[in-house]
Amino acid sequence: MARPKRQDERRRQLVEATAAAIADRGLSDLRLRHIADRAGLSVGSVLYYYPDLDALLVEVHQQVLDQFYVARVAATRACSDPADQLRVLVSQGIPDEPDTTMRAIYELHVASARDSSHATLLTRLWESEVSLYESVLRQGASDGVFALQDDARAVAETVVALEDAFDLHLTGHNTALDRGLAVRRCLSYLAAMTGAPLVGD
Repeated sequence: MARPKRQDERRRQLVEATAAAIADRGLSDLRLRHIADRAGLSVGSVLYYYPDLDALLVEVHQQVLDQFYVARVAATRACSDPADQLRVLVSQGIPDEPDTTMRAIYELHVASARDSSHATLLTRLWESEVSLYESVLRQGASDGVFALQDDARAVAETVVALEDAFDLHLTGHNTALDRGLAVRRCLSYLAAMTGAPLVGD
C-alpha cells in the first residue's frame, strides 16, 4: 500500500523540479538531465514516471497555474472590502519579484501556440482570473462602493490583460518600468472604472 503514495510523492517532486528548471533555464533550453539534477534523480527515473516529457510539462503547467490562482483567491477572501480586494488582486497579480511560479507560467504559456493542451490551460487561467475580478466588481457595485463606468466583464478582462502585459515585461527584466509603476497603472485604471480611490489613500 505504500508504493502508490511513494509514486505520488515522486511525481510531485518531479513537477516541482521541472518548474524550477524551467524558471532557471527557460523552456527552449530544458533537457531531461536538468530535471533529473533538480530532483536528485537519474534521467532513467524521470522517464520511469514520465516517459512522455510533453505530459510532464502539461502537468507542471496545470500545477503552477493552480498555485497562482489559489493564492489570489485566498488573499482576496482575507479581506471583505471590495476596494481592498481590488488592491490585493493587483498586488497578487504583479508579484514583488517574479518567482519560480511566475517564470514557469510565462515560459509554459509560450507552448500554447503549438500545443492545444497548454492553450486550454492558458484559456482556463484567463477565464478564472477574469471571473474573480468580475465577481469583486459586481459585488462592489451592488454594495454601492463602486460606480462602474463599463460592464464588469469588460473591466475585468482589461485589467487582467494589463497585468499580463506588465508581468511579461517585468519577468523579461525590462528596465524601463518597475513593479510599483505597474501596480499604480492597474489601480489607476480600476479607480477610473469604479470611482473608488484605489491609489494613494
